[in-house]
This record gives sequence, C-alpha cells and structure tokens, in this order.
Amino acid sequence: MTEFVRRLALRAHSLAANGGPRASAVEEAATADGTPVVASAETRRRRDGLRQEITVRITVAAIVLAFNQLFELEPETASVIRLTALIGLGMNLPYLVAIRTGRALRAQAYLRMLVDVALTTAGLYGAGGLGAAQYIGIYAIVPVYTAIVFSSLACILAVAFATVSYLTLAMLQVSGVLPFIEPPLPGAWMIAGFNLVVLNIVGWLAAVIADAYRTNRQRLTVLYGELERAHDQSMQLNTQLQLSTRRYVLSEVVAGVTHELRDTLQGAFGHLWLARRGGPPLPVHALEHLSQVEQACDKAMRIMSTTLDMSRRPDPERQPVVVADVVRRVAQLKAVEVRRERITLSVDVPDRLPLVLGTSFQLQQVLLNLVVNAQEELRGSPGRREITIVGRLKADRVVLDVCDTGRGIPRSVLPHVFEPFYTTKPSGAGLGLAMSAGIAESLRGTLTAENRREGGALFRLTLPAVVPEPTTPA
Repeated sequence: MTEFVRRLALRAHSLAANGGPRASAVEEAATADGTPVVASAETRRRRDGLRQEITVRITVAAIVLAFNQLFELEPETASVIRLTALIGLGMNLPYLVAIRTGRALRAQAYLRMLVDVALTTAGLYGAGGLGAAQYIGIYAIVPVYTAIVFSSLACILAVAFATVSYLTLAMLQVSGVLPFIEPPLPGAWMIAGFNLVVLNIVGWLAAVIADAYRTNRQRLTVLYGELERAHDQSMQLNTQLQLSTRRYVLSEVVAGVTHELRDTLQGAFGHLWLARRGGPPLPVHALEHLSQVEQACDKAMRIMSTTLDMSRRPDPERQPVVVADVVRRVAQLKAVEVRRERITLSVDVPDRLPLVLGTSFQLQQVLLNLVVNAQEELRGSPGRREITIVGRLKADRVVLDVCDTGRGIPRSVLPHVFEPFYTTKPSGAGLGLAMSAGIAESLRGTLTAENRREGGALFRLTLPAVVPEPTTPA
C-alpha cells in the first residue's frame, strides 16, 4: 500500500508539473497544423473505455428509474430521484459532444466523474440524505468504474469527493440549511460512518487492484516487445546459420569431388606421358592428338585447382571479442525457448576473462550449436534438465564448457561426433557439430566432447587468449 501511495503521489506531481492531465478518452499528439495524430491501438483502447463508461452511466440511470417506478416512494422523494436519474441520463449527450471536440479530454473525464458523484449525492438527498445513510454504498459504482476505465488517481479522488459530499449534505441537514425529506433512522450517524468506511475501503482496494493491473499490463507489453525482438533476432540468426550450413556442405562436397577428379587427371597425365615416350615412335597425327588431350587435361587440372582453392573456407577477419558478452547473447536468444521446455540454462562466465581473437558471429554460432544440441538431448529426458555454460582461464587459453544433465554420448558415437554428415537423429543433418569444430579450428582453437562422471555430456571449446601488448614506459 505504501508503494502504491508513493506511485500515486508521483503521478499527481507529474500531472501538475506538466500543466494538467492528458487526454483520457483519446491519447493524442498534435502535428504542426494542430491536427490530432492518434495511435490506432491506443485509440481503440480509449474508445472501448469510453464506451464502457457511457454504458455504466446509462445502465445505472435506467436501474434507478426502474427502482423509482416499481417501488412506492413519497412523491417528493420519487420526484427528486427521478429528476436526478434523468439528468444523469441526459448528460451523456453533451459529454459525447464535448469529447468529439478533442480538447482537454482528461479534464473532461474528471469533470464527468465529479458530476456523477454530485448527481449521486442529489439522489441520496432525495432518498432522505442522512435518513438514507444505509444506501451510501451506491457511491461505490463511481470509483469502481473510474478505477477500471480511467485511473487509480481518479478513483481515489472520486472516493474523497463522495465522502466529503455526503458529510456536507448531512451537516447541512443537521444545521437546518436543508430540510429532511425523510426523517433519519436512530443511529443514522453510526450507519453513515460505517458505510463511508466501507466505501473508502472499496475505493482504495479498487485503486490498488487497478494500479496493479495497469502495471502488469505495461510489464507484459514490455516483455512481449522483448520477446518479439528476440524472436526476430533468432530468426535472423537461424537464417545466417542455414546459409553457413549450405556453404559448408557445398564446400565439403566440392572439395571432395574436386580432389578425386584431380587424382584421376594426374593418373591420366601419367598414361599420356607413357604413350608419348614409351614404346615405338607414334605417327605425327597421333602425337598431335595426344598433345591436344594433354592440353585439355592440363586445363581441367587448373580448373580443379582453382575450384579447390575457392571451396576452402577462408580464415575470418579476426578481432578481439568479449567472450562473456557473446555467451550472454546466446543465453538471451534461447531463454524463452528453454523456459518453455522447463530447461534451466545457467551461465557462469566472468567478465574479467581475457579477449579472444575471432568474430562474434562465429563464436555465437558455435555456442548456439552446442546449446541447441544439449536442448534436443534434454527435451525427452526425465529428471533434472539443466544446461550450464562455464568459462575460465587456463594458462593462456580461454576455456568454455557447455554441460548438460542428459544421458551422455554413447561410446560408439563419441569418436564420430565431429564428422560431417554423421548423426544419430532421424531428422538431423550431421553438420552442426562438424561446423562448430571447423570454426574452432579456423580460430586456432579446439572443440572436444566427453561424458561427465555425474552424467551428461560436456563440450569444451578452447580458444587462445589475446595477450596484451606490453606498455613501454615514457
């Protein structure tokens, strides 16, 4: 409650500092020519709130009129209640006209709230004033719907204004300024006090609940935005990974085929040499044909060598990389997904680890492959589901361990985990770990796999640390 009061005070101070409240029915901004610019989603929400407010006001007025019609009341009492309800019902038209002007919309909402409290007070006066102390609970309608469709601050103001209005009415009746339409019941002040306390409790509770609802809605909006951004970034990274995988597959296939063809062409060269120089002399035209074949084979050899050179993955342009930042980035990308699968992903990588030479994307790609591999292993695993990324410095190398609590790697599979196209998964391509090992090698590091004694698999990425250059004294 203390925290709520503090936020309420800050809200009131903010409104006063900004020269008054902003629009409640429509969240507006003005262009250079004064034309309102409205965000469609916010406008829709404000319109829904206004529609609810008008509906509540019309419904309450209709109920009061029906009550006045069905029950026999004193003519003077009935006429005051009827007039109050009709005024409240008819005020909706000028309210709508004023709203369409788009001016001081929040101030209009406050005014509507105060008018509703005043009309309720007039209706209670018609019902007896102090003699109608048992009906004070009707005030609660205004703060409750105000808290729902407007703000917690407006709810508190409505409760305070209702309390002051009724006490003022009762005091004017007791002092003789206003006549008693209905004589008060015995103990009317005690009844009035009790009902006013209940009214204030209901109003404050409505304000607290409404404030909590709006706070949670704002947090949910922020979390949803973060989830969307993480999803978009994950999709972009997935696209880059797929592209890297295709390039890796293409380079492996091209390199293998080219190497085999080059060996075959080298054998053909040997036979051509023997045909030209071994045995009896050949006719001139046969030697010309053999020369043309040799030239064609030589051209094919050059094409094969060029293709093989192009298929080899070039060394990436290395730059110092902060390992802890990359690990945190991977954890953020996988946070929502592993949480949905009830997997705990924990990171223990100190910020003081030395930098490593490489590229953030490649290091991120390796770690993401390892985390995804562990995630797929834990997906159908009973018991604890934990993935841990631990970083440490060992001699002059940075070591990153990605551990899981799964079933581990079978002994027959362990020697082949980094081989291209080797997989034990029905839908796997067998390229993720092979690519990760290739990237680690290109960064002058190593990637190894083993089983932990306590169960589960451990993949260890080791990269050389950047040695700071010694500073020469001035």
